[in-house]
Amino acid sequence: MRGFFMKAVFIVSSICCVQQLNAQSKEFENVIEVSLERTVTIRNNNTIVGYALFYKVDKLKKTALYRLEILDENLKSIGSNEFEGSKDLVLLDAVYESEHILMAFSDPKKTDGYDKFVKVFDLKGKETGLVSYDPEKAKKGMFGAAAAQEMERYYNGISNIEGKGFVCLYQSKAKTGGADIQMIDKHGKLKWETNFTADKGDRMDLYLTSATPDALIFFCGERENLMSKDSKNFLLGLNPETGKELYRTPMDNNGLAAEPMFFKTDAAGKFKVISTLSHEEDKFYSAKPIGFSIGDMNSKTGEVKVVKNFLFEKDLSKVLDMKNESKSEDGYMQIHNIIPMADGSTVIVGEFFRRTVSAMGAAFKVLNGGGGSASQITMGDMFLLRLDKNNNAVAIEKIEKKPRRIPTMADGLPLGLTQRVMKMDGWFSYRYTDEMGDANKKTVIANGSFEDENYGTSAISFDEKKGYKLKKFTIEPEKKETVYITRAKPGHVMVMKYNSKEKKMTLNLERVN
Repeated sequence: MRGFFMKAVFIVSSICCVQQLNAQSKEFENVIEVSLERTVTIRNNNTIVGYALFYKVDKLKKTALYRLEILDENLKSIGSNEFEGSKDLVLLDAVYESEHILMAFSDPKKTDGYDKFVKVFDLKGKETGLVSYDPEKAKKGMFGAAAAQEMERYYNGISNIEGKGFVCLYQSKAKTGGADIQMIDKHGKLKWETNFTADKGDRMDLYLTSATPDALIFFCGERENLMSKDSKNFLLGLNPETGKELYRTPMDNNGLAAEPMFFKTDAAGKFKVISTLSHEEDKFYSAKPIGFSIGDMNSKTGEVKVVKNFLFEKDLSKVLDMKNESKSEDGYMQIHNIIPMADGSTVIVGEFFRRTVSAMGAAFKVLNGGGGSASQITMGDMFLLRLDKNNNAVAIEKIEKKPRRIPTMADGLPLGLTQRVMKMDGWFSYRYTDEMGDANKKTVIANGSFEDENYGTSAISFDEKKGYKLKKFTIEPEKKETVYITRAKPGHVMVMKYNSKEKKMTLNLERVN
């Protein structure tokens, strides 16, 4: 899955001329505006075989004309569609399943009578279904609506379910929180919808973390009220066919509390959950991470069998100098991916980060009479942590990159809350992991700068043995140019550039291994 928290970003562009340069490149001219993050990858048995892009083609008197362009693995056009919509239409997310593409939209001005809706298209570009969502049906509370609006900045869950269709989650505006959930088949027909919320006086937060053919899995936290820092956390499983609840699995055991980072299926076909660990007695919203957990999960029953709980201080001290149970000499650790290798060993990809003081923030705080924040997060080096077949840490490789600094909302925020907000804001994660390549070798494209080059310009390949190779791309963004990198056909990434001055967008496939 792509990570489990997401930001609502919109792809908007206007194209007057499209020129195919060759089988590996494509150029779009006269692009008025574009955000590149919502490119859809089209997959066949988890191998990427195409892409889909969404554009604004023209501004009409009261509406706008939009275009969906569908490309094959070599960027050749295979389908398209144009349709009218609100001038304020926002693309929240887009996903692919079973030769159909779901696009989730928001229309703040309700031009068509509803605030949010999805459209489903086949690979020829033909629209096959539309399902709307009306949040006004919820019994809103002032604080509940405010919390839902804040959470929508970070997360409305849209995902595909293999062979079955799509699930859409919307943050509820009810005072007691929760979410409204819709299950949509691959042709765009609503199968069922339901709502989960807390009892009167309590508060529930609900996030979609994984969608399998057996269960839709949500991470839930229930609190006594909106301001409470303590939380009872569990995994909620729903039947994709009916929406009925299958299980509620508590996320604490043996004095430890677990928060899922991501789910994945290993080479042996086992469904795994990887979680952040903290002390069970700590308050959830301020708890410090002290390690991580790898567990085998039965998605049908919700049973989680812990493979191993890794405590930073206890289990990593052989390869890292630990200052305390949460922090090493290199800083705190954020894990992005856990990759099983062909020989039974594991490579954990992550990066170090620190809480530091911003000189500019401190100066502003003094001038502002104490207002504002002087704190920041400094993102440090990347690391490859290697585990042997028995899940023992045997080595760590640190890959130097230029520090990246992000201001925090306020001084004194707890580490756990700061880290959670950073994940929700999308500051953590790597742009690409080649899951489908050689079983003995993997590749990642790392966020962060290497020797003053813009991040996303280095591919790090590693195998089951110690050692890695770094390949640099020739990506030199010009002024007014943005670059985004996404997964592509096997052995490649797609590098997308948009030059706002020249109004031009280019797509290019780059080999990474």
